[in-house]
Amino acid sequence: MENTYQVRDRIEYIIAFINEFGKRFGLTDSQAYRYLKTYDAISNIDKHYGALHTQDFRGNIEDVATYCRRMGGQLI
Repeated sequence: MENTYQVRDRIEYIIAFINEFGKRFGLTDSQAYRYLKTYDAISNIDKHYGALHTQDFRGNIEDVATYCRRMGGQLI
């Protein structure tokens, strides 16, 4: 049962992250999802969920934006 909650927590975190990322950069949820997916950020968020969910959410958004820029993203 614990694993089910862990999966749900990860999914909820990623959905919230996409939403807040979109707000930060003036994107719809769909646009934010596509941008993050294009630059492999969603899989990295999932991979590092254990650390990310314990840190400042706004800081994580800026860190992921920086990662995406390094991968070729154009959002400033």
